Amino acid sequence: MKLTKTLLTISLALIMAFSLLACTIQFGGDETWEYSADTKEGCEELFNDFFKETFENTNMIVTMKGNGNPVSTETIDGTSDYITYATTGAETYSFIKDEEYIYAMTGDDSNYYMVGKDNYDHGYQVYKHSLNIFEALPEEGATYSCEVKGGTTDGNSTNNLTFEFKANVGSIKFEASSENDLVKTITITRIEEGQTYITDMTIEYGSAAVTVPDISDWYKQEN
Repeated sequence: MKLTKTLLTISLALIMAFSLLACTIQFGGDETWEYSADTKEGCEELFNDFFKETFENTNMIVTMKGNGNPVSTETIDGTSDYITYATTGAETYSFIKDEEYIYAMTGDDSNYYMVGKDNYDHGYQVYKHSLNIFEALPEEGATYSCEVKGGTTDGNSTNNLTFEFKANVGSIKFEASSENDLVKTITITRIEEGQTYITDMTIEYGSAAVTVPDISDWYKQEN
């Protein structure tokens, strides 16, 4: 479905409603659907809708690899976040204690923490940083395409998203799959100056638990 400039002035709700009517096929109690866009704005709308339930979820474990090598494991448990970095061995914590927002890091030779909402945000839901790409992408001189295909079987839904951005400077391709609106796997392929970088993420839900460290004897770093 090609989203024209006229359609882009309509609310996302109306676009999705029209798409559903045009692209849904139902067999008994099961159904399939397909949405697509070829503009930056249209792709961003489909992308954000696909990740909406995942971004709002606060109990997950996100494992990340870069070019096949372990990078990090992020555990999000409510307002607390714990990350281990495979290459450096560093660990970070973001949590709220006594109404204070805290970001803390521990490594081989130092343990320190900082106070403040900005510092806390730096280490909370870090996996999202790899997915917030649209603001930096140019409107002109590039091609966009995004497609979401999915369906329901016995009351359970699955969706697959493919997003591609191409320009002279390089390209980005997102491939993601979800079950019951929660994204389970993500593969991001970036090509820049002839070099290919592949980021893989897997997400598990419902079992995350973060133990907040005792930072009473850690060094407090001022902003």
